[in-house]
Amino acid sequence: MQKTEWPFNLEVGRTFFVQSEEELRGGGRGLTLVVGPQHPGSGHMRLFVVVDGDIIVDVVPDPGFVHRGVEKLAENRPYWTLIPLVEKASIMDSMNITYPLILALEKALGLEPPPRAKYLRVLMAELSRVRTHLYDLALLGVFLGHTTAFMWGFALMDMYAEVFAKIAGARTTIAYPVPGGVRRDVKPDHVEAVKRLLEVTRRKLKDFKTLFLDNPVTKARLEGVGIVDAKKTAELGVVGPFARASGIDYDVRKVHPYDAYGDVDFEVVVEKDGDAWARTLVRWREMYESMSIVEQVLKALPEGDVIDQALLFKNPEYRREGVGGVLGVYTYIYPEPGEYLAVAEATRGATLVHLWATGLQRVHRMRFVTPSWRNLRAMVEAMKGGRLADMPAVYMSFGYFPPEADR
Repeated sequence: MQKTEWPFNLEVGRTFFVQSEEELRGGGRGLTLVVGPQHPGSGHMRLFVVVDGDIIVDVVPDPGFVHRGVEKLAENRPYWTLIPLVEKASIMDSMNITYPLILALEKALGLEPPPRAKYLRVLMAELSRVRTHLYDLALLGVFLGHTTAFMWGFALMDMYAEVFAKIAGARTTIAYPVPGGVRRDVKPDHVEAVKRLLEVTRRKLKDFKTLFLDNPVTKARLEGVGIVDAKKTAELGVVGPFARASGIDYDVRKVHPYDAYGDVDFEVVVEKDGDAWARTLVRWREMYESMSIVEQVLKALPEGDVIDQALLFKNPEYRREGVGGVLGVYTYIYPEPGEYLAVAEATRGATLVHLWATGLQRVHRMRFVTPSWRNLRAMVEAMKGGRLADMPAVYMSFGYFPPEADR
């Protein structure tokens, strides 16, 4: 019988199975484990983990398994087709992850969305924020072995998908904002659906809290685990709720308000401990702040068009054709040459888009910086010194989403 040849590079750090002991600092011995990439565990990411007993000594991340080349593809597509390209990076948070792209394109095109469109964008962004937090908390639950939390979280998320389908016509990647406005206006029955959704969410979250957050096992698994203090958080450039969990009071929506965020009142949720429990509590409390913002938007939602008058002027048939009829206007308007930058607060943190335009319908270059990419270093640092069994808890306490990091 012919001997099977392993089609792997057997050098340390190159394979996906337990390899060999290697020397550690101080003369100790360590075992190198390779975690991932498998979807149910580490996600689309591989981690090289050196352990001394069950203590994690070092972690080397190996991202890039779902790299789509978004930035390069953007150079070869008309600017109005970039929205569905960019939103795939974050999937559940498709509204927020495309927000900076839309803001940058509006600067390049000289467009200004009407007030109603601004309010509708904020409404969908905050619903998307709640849904994404539910997604991350559900995955945190299953990473801790709490399968009921996983199923309950996804069941509640599905209600958000149904409301998104009513408003935007799609359940997940909604491509809702467009340069100069939004694709669809809301109808009275949509508003009622959102109100019912918030009512159900508040009721279900009480049960979810009893089941998951108030569970002593959950707290024991997260409290004091994966600590990153404020100084280290700032040095590593952590963003979003994961920076705020370490005491850094920063939220783009407050510091540089965009669209209707300057017209709504909300609290920037901050915790001080910087551990996995604090990162969980920040996201939990943010869901309630987001629901409050949605309620304020519904009360103050102005009347009027949902597309910039400059676009309406170019298509007199808009009233007959609807928003879909005005989208064709993009085919004959061009971005002004120059560089345009925009930042928005996505669910997992600040997201930046930097466009270089040369006057053509294709951008010369697009830089797309996502929160999961910026938070990766802190996640790895938080794992060091902890126990191997705590690694899944630390991983998902950062809400790390490989497609968002890899782009």
